[in-house]
Amino acid sequence: MTTTEAPPEQERPIGFGRMLRKEDPRLIRGMGNFVDDIQLPGMLHLAILRSPMAHARIVSIDTSAAQAHPKVVAVITGADLAEQGLAWMPTLSNDTQAVLATDKVRFQHQEVAFVVAEDRYSARDALELIVVDYERLDPVIDVRTALDPDTPVIRDDLEGKTDNHIFDWETGDEAATAEVFNNADVVVSEEIIYPRVHPAPMETCGCVADVERVSGKLTLWCTTQAPHAHRTVYALVAGLPEHKIRIIAPEIGGGFGNKVPIYPGYVCA
Repeated sequence: MTTTEAPPEQERPIGFGRMLRKEDPRLIRGMGNFVDDIQLPGMLHLAILRSPMAHARIVSIDTSAAQAHPKVVAVITGADLAEQGLAWMPTLSNDTQAVLATDKVRFQHQEVAFVVAEDRYSARDALELIVVDYERLDPVIDVRTALDPDTPVIRDDLEGKTDNHIFDWETGDEAATAEVFNNADVVVSEEIIYPRVHPAPMETCGCVADVERVSGKLTLWCTTQAPHAHRTVYALVAGLPEHKIRIIAPEIGGGFGNKVPIYPGYVCA
C-alpha cells in the first residue's frame, strides 16, 4: 500500500494555487459598506409605483392625494419626465426603454410613477395614495403565439410596428448551415421548454444620488456590477459630460449578472 502525504502548508509557495480574498475580513466582522448603509445629510427617499397588470392602457393618473402628504417633496409620472426630455433610456436591442410608462404598461410591475419624500416610510405610504385608472388589455404570455396576426402588439409605440418580433440576432453562414442539414442522413428536432428564471441575490437593487450644487458633479452609489456602463447611460440620458459623473459600486450583496443592466429605478434617482 502506498500512502501520500500532502506537503505542509508552510512549504507551499505563497500566492500560488490560491486566491487571496481581500474582502472577507471586513465582511465577516460586519464592517462592509453597502448602498443601504450610505446616509447623506438631508437625504430624501424615493419609492416607485409599479403596475399590477401585464398589459393595460393608462387612462388617468391622480397624484393629488400623494402630493398633499405632509412629508412628500415630489410626485413624478411619465408625463413629467417627458417634459424634461428624460423619459427614455438606451437598451441593448438598439431601442429605447421608457423610464416611466406613459400611454400604457407593457409588462407586469412596469414603473408608472415615483414619490420623493423625507423618509422611506412616508414615500411608501404616499404610493398608496396614487390612483391609476387602467384599461385592461390582453397580455402576450406565450412566445409560440406571439407572432400570430391576432395577437396584440405590445410595442405599438414603435413606428410601423405590426408584430411582436423586436430583436434579430444572426451568426455564422446561413447557406452553409442549411446545406449541411439538407445533406444529413438524419435530422433530429426537439422542442425544449424551460421556465423563466432570474437571479435572486440577497441584496435588491438600490441607488443613492448626490449632486454638488457648485460644480454640478453627480455622484451615484449603485448596486451595480458595471459602473462604467452606468456612467455612459446616465450621461446620455441626463445630458451631462461623463467627467461630471462618478459611479461608486460599494459592497454588492450578490449579483449573478442581474446587476449589470441599467434599470429605470436608477435613472429615476
